[in-house]
Amino acid sequence: MATLVLTVVGGFIGGPVGAAIGASLGQQVDAAIFKPKGREGPRLADLKVQASTYGQQIPQLFGTMRVAGSVIWATDLIERRTKSGGGKGRPSVTEYSYAVSLAIALSSRPIRAIRRIWADGNLLRGSSGTFQERCIFRWHDGGEDQAVDPLIASAIGPGSASAFRGLAYAVFEELELGAFGNRIPSLTFEVEADAGSVDAGMIGNALLGEAGRCAGEWPFVGYAASGDRARDALAPLFEVDGVRLASGAGGWRLVPATRAGAPLALAGFREARRGEVERDAIERQRAPLAALPGSIRLRHYEPERDYQLGQQGSAVAGGGVREERIDLPAVLPASSARALAQRLAAAAADGRETLVWQGDLTALALPVGRTVELADGSVWRLAGRNVRASEIGLQLKRYQPVPVAELPAAPGTPVRPPDWPDATGTVMLFDLPNLGSPGAAAAQILIAAAGSNDGWRGADCWFVAAADAEPVAIGTVRPAAALGHLAEPLAPGSEYLIDRVHAALVTLVNPSMTLESVDDAALLGGANRAMLGAEMLQFGTAEPVGAGVWRLSRLLRGRAGTRCAAVHAAATPFVLLDDSAPMLLPEALAHVAESGAARLQWASRGGTAMTEVAIAAAGAALVPLAPIHGRITPDGAGGMLLGWRRRSRVDTRWRDHVDLPVGEGREAWRISLSPPVAGIGPWERATPDLHIGADIIAVLPPGTSVAIRQVGDFAPSPPMLLPVT
Repeated sequence: MATLVLTVVGGFIGGPVGAAIGASLGQQVDAAIFKPKGREGPRLADLKVQASTYGQQIPQLFGTMRVAGSVIWATDLIERRTKSGGGKGRPSVTEYSYAVSLAIALSSRPIRAIRRIWADGNLLRGSSGTFQERCIFRWHDGGEDQAVDPLIASAIGPGSASAFRGLAYAVFEELELGAFGNRIPSLTFEVEADAGSVDAGMIGNALLGEAGRCAGEWPFVGYAASGDRARDALAPLFEVDGVRLASGAGGWRLVPATRAGAPLALAGFREARRGEVERDAIERQRAPLAALPGSIRLRHYEPERDYQLGQQGSAVAGGGVREERIDLPAVLPASSARALAQRLAAAAADGRETLVWQGDLTALALPVGRTVELADGSVWRLAGRNVRASEIGLQLKRYQPVPVAELPAAPGTPVRPPDWPDATGTVMLFDLPNLGSPGAAAAQILIAAAGSNDGWRGADCWFVAAADAEPVAIGTVRPAAALGHLAEPLAPGSEYLIDRVHAALVTLVNPSMTLESVDDAALLGGANRAMLGAEMLQFGTAEPVGAGVWRLSRLLRGRAGTRCAAVHAAATPFVLLDDSAPMLLPEALAHVAESGAARLQWASRGGTAMTEVAIAAAGAALVPLAPIHGRITPDGAGGMLLGWRRRSRVDTRWRDHVDLPVGEGREAWRISLSPPVAGIGPWERATPDLHIGADIIAVLPPGTSVAIRQVGDFAPSPPMLLPVT
């Protein structure tokens, strides 16, 4: 600015010569004023660590950047207590969860959008815009007319709350902290301040507040400007882009050296003097090659690796062993950074050759930074000048423009969390048979869930006993290993042989889910157990036949006492049981669910959309198994002796020569006629036998059968029918 003022003043006083002298003095004043006092501008590490220090500088963002920001407001941790269990002499369990509300400043310049958000390096919000943890999120663009955030206003009062005008910031309301060890995580944000790329000229004009004063050449994806002065913020950009001060008819400008204009003929700025030998070039110096750095290493942010630090290097031809490292707080693709590093390496030799050229006072009109051409055709950059009486010494440095070109470069293997699109969640309920000992005292209701891709993280579930009952939180169900449904009907098969005739065609919820084949030994050992509706089966062969579609064959049907007599319709639910992800409904709640009036509410982890599923009347785990091996033996007097073998719900395997355990509190049998005959039966027995006399047989109508049921602690077994007439 002093250059302009003193040029005008000198022109009024001394004409063109006075203007030239004023320009020279003004440039010296500007150089003293704008002389750097040390690196006070942005640093690469500044944008990675979140801070809450009072007085922390908020950068001005350009383009698209990833920043941590500064916490400008926060509440204390919000504690929630959840009590579960208890009753029947058992202790209750109290669980604590925590949340926090906070505001984070991102840019002291308006922004256009907030895209992805990371928490402790993992995606909290992906490109789909869905949050992985439950919270309410808002952001303010940093305009001068933005209103006070309602949460901050409600917390500290409308009269005391600041609108933070001119500051772009994000607000989290009740961010759940369970996934972060009940502490506030380190948050980073992908912020879009400008559409498209930016350059040094656009950034310089914005920071200096004068349109058209600056021009840039190299495109950047994003830049974070900070520092004590505009010079500090612009210095890294101007250094790598070769921006120099140039003056012209429209005043001073900051432009890349390649755009400063055509070189001026230096011979026209010295008057020939009669009787003197013309002396132009009075001194020439050339620094040794060893004085140059051996290589240039440029560090920057790489968009291909989620804005992690990257570096590209280029060797300096003939340089020494020293390595020069340049930290540029800008976002550059790897190929662009490689080309820029090569240009900087080539430009390192430009200043090696210095020429001092002697001119007269008219040479003061030459702007420092402009390129000039000597009589031999060589081009030099005017780096400075010395004024002694009427002689002007111009310091010239060899100028060899380097073409701008993008070279191929690899950013390296990115290490990033997967950014999945929004997934559709599915929750299914299965009424399991009793699968262990001792026998179950309540229904075994399995809750299985899965999403349409691997980014789905599970479902938070609540149990509702009745229409007007308060929901009870029962926890989070993780994604199952294999969950789906039948793609086509499945006919019934044998419960006693490996079914090699029928095959189940199953469509899985997530196409990335897989099923595995096993041999007969593993199959008979209990591998590949699955529920298909109310039937438990096993499969030996699993063959993929399409995206997420599997053909299951070599089936063992009706396992654990379940029945396979009916045809399974298409869309019958399927779940693989050899998996710890599905969750059993707690026993206390399963008792309530046996009536069939209860419901299950669920929401995807971190989501708010609630889905309700009816819990059908269940209790397969409470029902004893139907007896087998029924036999009728004549007693020789016209009557008959009935006998049978029991099966146990606590041990469903086939055993030879020994009886299975009863599995109930006592052994009891109920025998009745089917269809019933008035005045005859039913009979109660404590042993698996019954004698029916000839007098009873004589009055039974043809087609009469005997229905034999085991009486369990909670329910009778299905009947075994023996025809007696």
